Amino acid sequence: MFQVQNTLYFTSKEMKKLLSLSDCHLMHEREKGNLPFIKKGNQFLYEVDDETLVSKHELSAQVINWYQNKHEVELDNSPTEVASIKALALLLKEILIPINDKFGKITITYGFVSSKLNSYIQKNSRAGTYPSIDQHSSHELTSNNISICDRGGIACDFYVSGFESKMNVITNYIVSKLEFDKLYYYGSGRPIHISVSNAMQKHLQIMNESANGRRIPGKRAYGDEAISLAKELLT
Repeated sequence: MFQVQNTLYFTSKEMKKLLSLSDCHLMHEREKGNLPFIKKGNQFLYEVDDETLVSKHELSAQVINWYQNKHEVELDNSPTEVASIKALALLLKEILIPINDKFGKITITYGFVSSKLNSYIQKNSRAGTYPSIDQHSSHELTSNNISICDRGGIACDFYVSGFESKMNVITNYIVSKLEFDKLYYYGSGRPIHISVSNAMQKHLQIMNESANGRRIPGKRAYGDEAISLAKELLT
C-alpha cells in the first residue's frame, strides 16, 4: 500500500488479491473506468472505496468475525450503519493495514460488536464490557434506534505475531506515527485497545492491575505528551 496525500492506494498485486482478479481482468476493469487509479512511474496504484475495503479486506473480516473464536453463536455481525462502515474503513486505513504492513500479522482479539452480538454478549458474558463507551459497536443502533455507544468511531483489540510480549513497541509506533482516537495499554504482554473517530484525540491511557486483578486507570496523556508517555513504555 502507498499513502499519497492522505489517500491509501493499493498496488496491482494487492488489488488482484483483494478483488480476486486475474491480471487480464484487472486491466479490463481499469480500462472500463471501474477502478479509480493513479500512475506512479510504470506502476498503477488503485484507490478502494470504503464499502469494498470493508467487504473484501482480510483484516476487516477479522474485525467482524472475531467473535467466532469466543462465542458459540451464529449471527451476521456485519455493520449496518453507513457511519459504522466508514469508521471501520478508517480503522483499516489509519491503523490496521499500516501496522500489518510494517510489523506483520495482526490477530484481532475483540472487534466490532453489532447490535445482535451486543445483545448476546450482554445476556451471556457481559463482565468487563462497556458498550456505551468502548466504541466496539461503532455507530450501530439498538432495536429501539438508540445508539449503543455514545462516542461513535470504532475500536478493536489486537496483538501482532512476534510481538506478543512487546506490545509496548507497537504502542510506541502507533502513538508516534499514526492517527488514532484512544489507545488503552494493558501491558507489554497483552493486546492493546485502539480506536479511531472523526475527531482523533490521540489519547493514551495506561491501564494497571490491582492486587485483586481489577483493571485500574494509570497515567494518561494526549498528543505530544502521549508520545512522551509511550516512549516511557520502552524503558
